[in-house]
Amino acid sequence: MPSLSNLQVIFLGIIATELMLFFVLDGADFGAGMATFFVGDDLAKRQQIMKVTGPVWGGNETWAVTAFAVMFAAYPGWYSALTSGYYPLIFLMLFFLIFRGVAFDYRNQWHSRHYNQFWDWALFVGSLMPPFLLGIVFSSTVSGVPIRNGFVYAGMGDILTPFSLLGGILAVLLSLNVGLTRVIKKVKKDVAVQLMVALKRTTWALYLAVGVFVVLLPFNTRFFTNRPVIISLLLLLLVAFLGVETWAILRQRQRLAFWLSVGTMASFIYTIFLGVFPTLIVGRTPGTSVTALSATSGPVSLLWTAWLFGFTIILMVGLQATAYHLINKYYHEPASPMV
Repeated sequence: MPSLSNLQVIFLGIIATELMLFFVLDGADFGAGMATFFVGDDLAKRQQIMKVTGPVWGGNETWAVTAFAVMFAAYPGWYSALTSGYYPLIFLMLFFLIFRGVAFDYRNQWHSRHYNQFWDWALFVGSLMPPFLLGIVFSSTVSGVPIRNGFVYAGMGDILTPFSLLGGILAVLLSLNVGLTRVIKKVKKDVAVQLMVALKRTTWALYLAVGVFVVLLPFNTRFFTNRPVIISLLLLLLVAFLGVETWAILRQRQRLAFWLSVGTMASFIYTIFLGVFPTLIVGRTPGTSVTALSATSGPVSLLWTAWLFGFTIILMVGLQATAYHLINKYYHEPASPMV
């Protein structure tokens, strides 16, 4: 049986890491958008929260764009099966991402209570739905869907299972967890106190969701059959990160709590990807799964992709690291009424 080349494995790692960075960086932005719900109708407090994420939210989304671009170039079979079989959910996700982007720009263009409330709710919903939908999609791909000739032929009943819905809820809670730990470091004390209450409730909800997720894993996936040691270690790491984060929250160690929430999110994402490796989308019928070998591009395409995206990724990392450094050092007030 042929095995994957080093380049094929590297590209799988790049795609998984880019999606992890999207969930961490833009997940923090999603969490900040959802965090506005916890300060009521106080527009000044909501403004404080959105000032934290305002300068970077657009750049953070590029990690998802790049991940799907690499997927298209290196694993076109994976890309076509995913985007065609899950088209309604991906379309909805894009709609809510656009809705969120519009809300960022429109929420402060006109000072009216009802107008501002509408766009604040738009921001909240636009921040809640993308991680929820993406969590459903990737949880569904590892639990098994109907596949024929390399394409997903799944109805909503095949995709929206209790396990995939739990995956969506977990993605939302993890995003909210990262977002709250990031925002609390930046806002004034009165807002931080309100958000700290929400963060404590979020961590306890995460304990429950992670517990149910671990219980359901053996019944809905082949994770423990494929890679029992790696999956067990990743799940232990996830719980350890969450446990130490809870301690850090209680001790008011905000910076440490943030980095631990990043570790919790990363552990969850890598659990999903490594649990089925080298399978990419699990077929409900044996022998129908989309695998890395069946979905990959040819050697020449992979080499061109390596040259092109290798340079692009290095440039993205450098630019984004510089942007975060400058924002943390110099950014205090938005340059315009838009946040």
